[in-house]
Amino acid sequence: MPGNAELSGAAGMSDPILSLKHLGITLHGRDGSVNEVTADLSLDLGRREFVSIVGPSGSGKTTLLRAASGLRRPDRGEVLFDGQPLGDVAPGISIVFQEYNKSLFPWMSIGKNVSLGARRLPQSQRQSHVDAALASVGLEGFASRYPWELSGGMQQRAALARAMVSDPKLLMMDEPFASVDALTRGHLEDVVADLWERSSFAALLVTHDVGEAVYLGDRVLVLSARPSRILAEIPVDLPRPRSQRHTRLLPRFVELEAEVLSHVESAGRSAALTRPTSITEPQSTEHLA
Repeated sequence: MPGNAELSGAAGMSDPILSLKHLGITLHGRDGSVNEVTADLSLDLGRREFVSIVGPSGSGKTTLLRAASGLRRPDRGEVLFDGQPLGDVAPGISIVFQEYNKSLFPWMSIGKNVSLGARRLPQSQRQSHVDAALASVGLEGFASRYPWELSGGMQQRAALARAMVSDPKLLMMDEPFASVDALTRGHLEDVVADLWERSSFAALLVTHDVGEAVYLGDRVLVLSARPSRILAEIPVDLPRPRSQRHTRLLPRFVELEAEVLSHVESAGRSAALTRPTSITEPQSTEHLA
């Protein structure tokens, strides 16, 4: 297994949309405890690439995504977006969080929620972008409805529409389908896959679901136990476009899923031996696109 510096697709990628360079993140507890989340973690994400990140519980996947998006600053190392140092969530980055019922404002219609993602666009262009974004996730005709009138899956479609309304260069997703049932999850995976196929954005997905990571990704990166490093990188050589009915039945899909799961389980056993103190960070709805 090569060292972390040799992983993450850095070789041969001359113009990545996102680069994490020797990232170190430390969390400080209110009781004075110190927890090193990542240590010297590096990765590059291509401009038209879909990368999935998995790892054992507590490996710092969400914290890593927040640092990569600009929602928090790393303690060491550097984040580059589109070749420039990232100090905050930049125009061109959109984020979809796990809990749709916390990321949509219940007192605003679906159309107005989606329009929040278009606030950097000229006023004259916003409505057309909102309409197109809603259509892209199958929510035509729902602009005047409110979040509480929609199912969980439809609310997460609305969150995706808000993320896509500004035509981002990079879409980041933190466990976006964890709060819906298995059938709805499959449908939403296909919505994301279809959006990615028809658009030009790069995508970075954090998920606990190994099958989902393989189904959507061009590469799957497996994090080690804390302090996290990239334990393994698995290229996904499955044909596109993909479908739930056919792709998941391919022998190669089953092989890849088993390979990724083996690495995650190995990292989990290591995590159980070290048992780091768990410090969680609250999710934020300050940055919606």
